[in-house]
Amino acid sequence: MPRYYFHLRSDDRFVWDEDGVDLPDPLTAQGAADKTAAELRGGLLHEVHNGSRCTIVITDEGGEIAQVVAL
Repeated sequence: MPRYYFHLRSDDRFVWDEDGVDLPDPLTAQGAADKTAAELRGGLLHEVHNGSRCTIVITDEGGEIAQVVAL
């Protein structure tokens, strides 16, 4: 099963996901990112939001960007 990584990027920071998650395909990875983005929008990011734009950058095992999801 392929491994996908969910990195967090803002205007001035990039937080690497060093562990990743095994998921069956890119569509499932997209769904996981959408769910995570929704949770982050309603939680801590809302409380500490400083006007910067944040995204989740999904990469595959080879480091290729599979999807970018806005928060």
